[in-house]
Amino acid sequence: MIKIFYASVALAALAAPANAQDGSWTGYYAGAEIGAGFSHPGFDGPSAVSSSDFSDTAFIGGVYVGHDWQAGQFVYGGVASFDFLGFHNQNSSHVVVDPIFGGKTHSYNYDLDWVASARARAGFLASDQFLLYGTAGVAVSRFETSSSTTGILGGADAVNTTKVGGAFGAGVEYAFAPHWALKTEYVHYVFNNVHVGGNGADQVTFKPSFGTLNFGISYRF
Repeated sequence: MIKIFYASVALAALAAPANAQDGSWTGYYAGAEIGAGFSHPGFDGPSAVSSSDFSDTAFIGGVYVGHDWQAGQFVYGGVASFDFLGFHNQNSSHVVVDPIFGGKTHSYNYDLDWVASARARAGFLASDQFLLYGTAGVAVSRFETSSSTTGILGGADAVNTTKVGGAFGAGVEYAFAPHWALKTEYVHYVFNNVHVGGNGADQVTFKPSFGTLNFGISYRF
């Protein structure tokens, strides 16, 4: 899909006039993006379970809108985005041998489906058509976690929570035709800990952290 995306952009760039951005980056824009996500949550629990057990790479896709102002070679503004994430049912389990009650299986699950962000961005024009920028702001995502233990004293717990966190990254944007631009952007997201398993010895902690590498195309109004 990404190869098709780049091929389409290349054809459009060949057909575009030299002054594709038409002299100004000031204005509103809206676009769509696709890419890959890289989830690496921390995990604090039984030593038999590792943080890497919950790491995942998945397809992502979404939309974004924003507004820029240009001042000479500098461009600054704000952007809001919403992306669907494919980090589903990351899980791990381990067995504990109990001399009285026999073997017990402890299982943990970590899942997130979407992320929304509102970010500032500021950058420098390497040329009239080529923008290098950094971005930072706030993000919101919903996390679904669960834990369960089999056996006589077993039980289960689930926590579904929406958290506000931070987002920061960098990207490049190229105006390949009048009103049209292509971007490549990496954004990293971090959130406060999610606890599951009650308040006793069975409690475990997830530390949400993931990044997205997006390829987007937008129309500037």
